[in-house]
Amino acid sequence: MLYNLAPNRALSFFALALLFFATTSLYAQEYQIFIHPSSDVAVYGSTNVNNFKFEYTERIKLEKPVKVKRTDGTLKLSGGIIDLKVSAFDSGNGIMNKDFRKMLQEEENPFIQVELAALQPVWLPNASWREGKAEINITINRVTKKYVVSCKVENPESLLIYGRQKVSLTDYGLTPPVRMMGMVKVSEWVDLDFSLRFATDR
Repeated sequence: MLYNLAPNRALSFFALALLFFATTSLYAQEYQIFIHPSSDVAVYGSTNVNNFKFEYTERIKLEKPVKVKRTDGTLKLSGGIIDLKVSAFDSGNGIMNKDFRKMLQEEENPFIQVELAALQPVWLPNASWREGKAEINITINRVTKKYVVSCKVENPESLLIYGRQKVSLTDYGLTPPVRMMGMVKVSEWVDLDFSLRFATDR
């Protein structure tokens, strides 16, 4: 067993593929989905003088059941929303943390929201799948953008959604900070790096 999930949550690869990730039903089904503690999210960026990294320091959770519906080979999801606290991203530098939270306007927008919207599997002849693409929506500063990233069914019991997505801060209406009278400038481009592992209780 790769991840040592609690016994009532652990599923074999075959059961997981049949009951959730490779479901062939045309009707909406609802599942309680859990995110494994090994999941992580980080933000990488740079200034004109150095690079930086913000790591998410709290447990990543899905609070509500997720509805799954297969349509033309795509698994449409609703309710797969992850709220990441802006205050939980840490660079290890207090001044940088303060600038990060100010740039993201934490008081008005305390969360970065990641929504798992759909899975686009590469279907196998036996109606199961092991890899494909995932559509995710990222909301920052009340602006939502859609991205397509990689995903795969891991043996034996988890779905991994992973990737490093380049994001323009200005696309979200954010202004990169400038320090030292303009001598240190943060690039508008950051990389949102994530590795999210999901399992279901079915």
